[in-house]
Amino acid sequence: MNLRQGLDRQQIYFLPERLEDYIGPDNPVRFLDAFVDTLDLAALGFVLPKSDPRGRGAPAYPPAAMLKLYIYGYLHQVRSSRRLEAEAGRNLELVWLLKKLTPDFKTIADFRKTNAAAFLGVFRQFHQLCRQEELFGGQLLAIDGTKIKAVNAADQNWTTTKLEKEQARVQARLQEYLSALEQADLEEGPPPVAALTASQLQEKIARLKARQQEVKETLSAMAEQGLSELSATDSDSRAMRRQGRHLVGYNVQAVADAKHHLLVLTEVTNAASDQGQLAPLARGAKEQLELEQADVVADGGYYKSQDIKDCQDLGLEPHLPAVKNSPSQRVGQYGKEDFCYEAATDVYRCPSGAQLSPHRQMVDKGRHLVVYKNAKACAQCSLKARCTRTGHRTISRWEHEERLERMAALVKAQPEKLARRKTIIEHCWGTLHWLLPGGFLVKGLKKVQAEVSLAALAYNLKRALAVRGAQRLQVGLTLRATA
Repeated sequence: MNLRQGLDRQQIYFLPERLEDYIGPDNPVRFLDAFVDTLDLAALGFVLPKSDPRGRGAPAYPPAAMLKLYIYGYLHQVRSSRRLEAEAGRNLELVWLLKKLTPDFKTIADFRKTNAAAFLGVFRQFHQLCRQEELFGGQLLAIDGTKIKAVNAADQNWTTTKLEKEQARVQARLQEYLSALEQADLEEGPPPVAALTASQLQEKIARLKARQQEVKETLSAMAEQGLSELSATDSDSRAMRRQGRHLVGYNVQAVADAKHHLLVLTEVTNAASDQGQLAPLARGAKEQLELEQADVVADGGYYKSQDIKDCQDLGLEPHLPAVKNSPSQRVGQYGKEDFCYEAATDVYRCPSGAQLSPHRQMVDKGRHLVVYKNAKACAQCSLKARCTRTGHRTISRWEHEERLERMAALVKAQPEKLARRKTIIEHCWGTLHWLLPGGFLVKGLKKVQAEVSLAALAYNLKRALAVRGAQRLQVGLTLRATA
């Protein structure tokens, strides 16, 4: 049979004599090399190695080479220091990129740990090139968050509620075994075959008492530190929910630009809720892109009155879906949107046509509210059963309620902008989860932010290379260097 034959394993073959021959002229790794070489690593906060004045010890590895190794690794889902060490010795692209340097895993891991805060600066430097290449539109921004698993198992995370339930369960079980042991002492003769012996009961009781003491000590430690939640492995991580499942991790927030779906900004928080993140993210994106005005879209989880007003004050018009989750609506009654506000007379018109006038002022969670009511009209209203279960219905109005009405009018007039949110940012999360398989490898909020910065840089690199190509971006680097 005429079959393909492999090479003789004893034959001597030579790789190209020049490292330059390993990599083709349009290989993206050439752009990565050129990009890192343009960076002022000292200004970005990278710790530069110190040489011994007497020349003792082996020379340190250059920070630029270590940074190239990490960016390349995150581009290709290779994140662990041991895997990066292996790839540096066998991957021809890395052999070329590092000029045959082969740092060991400890050196690689220490570089990420030591320079955790500096990786964010590299991410921002790449922004400058993207802005120069007009890859950011700056007209429509999408904000969203995703939960990513931390280096902390679920059974190594405790809340006071969880521990108190565990304490009650252990106490009940302990009482059960103590009663069984007491009963065994009273009975004569051998115990039934299925029953536990006295020694077995005593062993279980000892284990339960030890567990009881552990829970008590953990609760005491949390009380002393003023904590309501504690994670044993990664102290900064918190219990969260993602797609209906529980995990212990971090809430990664991001802003994506609509033009080419590039990430503008990433932030990491251990707050499980997205509420309160809208205005800080929008402000950061405005500073990064140096915008005067833009539209911002987000889901209902970001709905917070003060954040909406703050965004509008920044010149960023938020587009969020109306949150229909008031106590009245949950029981099938009229919601606030069923009441029409008449600004000229400062009254609310209810579904039956009656006017609700200002009654009193109050402060709720820092917001100044005016309460409107018409008890007399409610007493005689035929729709009262569909409106309230109390004596009369009240409506509260925030002092800046017109800002929320302004946003609602924009959403109604331009529903296509809110509809684009998923198409802009959701696939960013799909790629980011692909770049961070299994969750984070490092512990602590600062180091996790470094991982997110590297993954976000890898994502933006992939997008920019797909849109512009490596050679075009390299030309942009040259122009930027000579400007």
